[in-house]
Amino acid sequence: MHGKTTCRLFAYGTLLRGLARAQVLRDARFLGLAWIPGQLFDLGAWPGLRHGSGRVTGEVYDVDEPTLARIDRIEDYDPQDAQRSLYLREQVPVQPLSGASGHPAFTYVFNREPDPAGRIRHGDYRRHLLEQRNGPQPVVAYGSNLSRERIERRIGPVGSRTGGILPDFELRFEKHAATGGSVVANLHFSGSGACRGALCRLSHEQLEAMDRFEGTPGDYLRIGLPFRPEGRHGLWLVHAWVAHPARVTAGLPVREEYLAHLRRGYAEFGWPDGPITRALQITRTPPV
Repeated sequence: MHGKTTCRLFAYGTLLRGLARAQVLRDARFLGLAWIPGQLFDLGAWPGLRHGSGRVTGEVYDVDEPTLARIDRIEDYDPQDAQRSLYLREQVPVQPLSGASGHPAFTYVFNREPDPAGRIRHGDYRRHLLEQRNGPQPVVAYGSNLSRERIERRIGPVGSRTGGILPDFELRFEKHAATGGSVVANLHFSGSGACRGALCRLSHEQLEAMDRFEGTPGDYLRIGLPFRPEGRHGLWLVHAWVAHPARVTAGLPVREEYLAHLRRGYAEFGWPDGPITRALQITRTPPV
């Protein structure tokens, strides 16, 4: 987008990576995960944002004017006729999940009164789509739960697992541990990397148990993300846990017991432990 006029856009529905209209943003620069204040509603084939108490999770992009104009048409937004428009494009405050400072971005607010019964209370559309499916839920571990012994001691048998990557993220030790002065794994947005992870399928009871172990939502947020399995084509939608922005920190050590679980998990999949070494180097580098 060099030389073009751009603006920031917060996407929360079918424009998200892995969903039906993601290709609309294929030339936009992905800037990471974030949330905004508001309430999310299931409108049938797509969601709608309304102002109100709560948080809505999504992605931030740097978009050019032609792309923004195209999205205006998709969202049935006419700047010359706000009353008729199905959505209104408005600037909202955005909080990156990385813990970085907030900033404004455009998003689209539903311009009708939704059915209150359609409220998506956790505010994550991809997670909502996953939870609407029957049967076991796809979950990806990238930290200490890569160790089969570790995860099964917590929630019981998990069956077969599939390795793969979470695109645009990398492993970092930057989430303040719940038990004291140390840090544990987090998905850190890089825009170009790929964090190794293992997919398994959990019952709804196991998923709720994982939420309790991960301290959801105060320590980790459970969100829907795209995952690329090894040896397969395309992206699969999965549950993953990302640090609450208030829990992202620096300058703390990683406990050896935690590292042992993580290294054991990498060894189970035959992965080189380079990502662990790099994450440790970053953790031990004093901030500038």
